[in-house]
Amino acid sequence: MAEKLIEIGAIASAHGIKGQFKVKAFCDDPMDVASYGAVCFENGDVITLKAHSHAKGFVLCSAKEITSRNQAEGLRGTLLYVSRNQLPDASDDEIYHADLIGYHVIARGAEPAGHISVGHIIGIFDFGAGTVLEIKRSGKKPVMVPFGDAYAPEIDDDTQSLVLDIASSWLDDSKP
Repeated sequence: MAEKLIEIGAIASAHGIKGQFKVKAFCDDPMDVASYGAVCFENGDVITLKAHSHAKGFVLCSAKEITSRNQAEGLRGTLLYVSRNQLPDASDDEIYHADLIGYHVIARGAEPAGHISVGHIIGIFDFGAGTVLEIKRSGKKPVMVPFGDAYAPEIDDDTQSLVLDIASSWLDDSKP
């Protein structure tokens, strides 16, 4: 089985003339972006990050492999990955979003039919108003539904399923 890689950040821009760069971190604590060991790019290149400071949503970083502004500028937009096994274990009340990809989503509804199979998680996003799941449905367009404690999630790692309170109107293709 191929090693599972997790996105932990993206290089936003160069900073200064000695190869430093700003990283938009996807970690709870942005400074953790440099705490997991070596990071890699999608092409397989590996660098060792060092985080210097955090301000305005970005972490100022350097890497011994990046020594000039031109190199740093060339990396703009590059995603940073670590192997899933480099990350610490999640506590009992936590889960890594990346671990939910592929889980089967079931809507817990008030409908007489009870629970409804929705589909499989293909993406997890946070556009600023909270976490949203993108769910691929069989024979239908994918749907985006909110995800969080307010939707009473029940995660079953054994069956790789997620039960949520999802309003049936969110799943109605006839409405925009």
